[in-house]
Amino acid sequence: MSNIVYAVLHIVLSILIPTANIVVIVILSRLIKKNRCKSYIFVLNLAAADLLVGLMCIMEALDDVYDGDFDKNLFFCLLRLCFTVTPCIGSMLTLLLISLDRYLAVTLPLYYCKIMNMKSICALISILWLVAFFIGHLPLICPSLQQVHYNGICGLFYAARSDYLYVLCFLVFLPALVTIVCLHTAVGRIAYVHHRRIQRTRAVLPTSHPNQSNHFKAARTVLIVIICFTVSWGPYYITGIIQATCSSCHLVDLLKDILFALGEINSLLNPIIYTFYCREIRSHLNRYLICKRRKVKPQGVAVVHFSNIRAQDVHNEATVVHTSGDSVPNVSLFISSIEYSK
Repeated sequence: MSNIVYAVLHIVLSILIPTANIVVIVILSRLIKKNRCKSYIFVLNLAAADLLVGLMCIMEALDDVYDGDFDKNLFFCLLRLCFTVTPCIGSMLTLLLISLDRYLAVTLPLYYCKIMNMKSICALISILWLVAFFIGHLPLICPSLQQVHYNGICGLFYAARSDYLYVLCFLVFLPALVTIVCLHTAVGRIAYVHHRRIQRTRAVLPTSHPNQSNHFKAARTVLIVIICFTVSWGPYYITGIIQATCSSCHLVDLLKDILFALGEINSLLNPIIYTFYCREIRSHLNRYLICKRRKVKPQGVAVVHFSNIRAQDVHNEATVVHTSGDSVPNVSLFISSIEYSK
């Protein structure tokens, strides 16, 4: 019965997560093309990583429905787990890059454009996915991280040794989380100093400061995303460390089902948060859903007035309805409702 519940949950996630992230990807692609805002590239990469997590929920649903058929072979189990863990690591490291980008934008506004150019952004994203792919596929690369006695249940603790969880927690999750918290603490300190200066002077910000204010708003959005990420994945890693250090504890099923599904929900929260808090994304979404462009066709009868034109000159092209005066004729034409252009 529990497998059916988790299967339904994974099916719902496999529908909602890709849909939400695809919408964000389409909007961000248009914003990047229109405004050439390079900061949105990192958010676009986050949406792509979350999209991959949503696609892997399909495999999780199949595993819950056909329990036993997907778990017999250790290699295929590890392959599925590695494909699931890799985008999660990519999403985590992308949050680190977004936090670094916000920190540089606030602390070094004059040199930000030179530091975060297109080459550096592409290089950072490439390194990010290389690291995510390497760490995510580490159990396949290093056979020493695989379980010796595999019992046929496909889960991270069932197929991989606890050393791999140490790698994920102490080499990826905790360093990334501590770095992100430090960066946002620095950004918050700078925001507090600017707020006090504004209160003292009671002056209007110069023209260069609205962009910095936008950076502070973007940093606030990223902070909310990081809090949701910590709440979603924190219980999984904390419980995993407890299970790895406590041999008498039985938390493997909890890690495999509930806590891992909680972590996957984070990939659904990210596009919702960005859509709700980012004004540009929200306005574009409203435009596409509500205010779509419609071709306006003339309705009823269109009236065209010609001045200083003889009635006989226009008689061949339209129907004359009324003519007033002899020396300066005014011709009124009634044109039927048809499509026309300027």
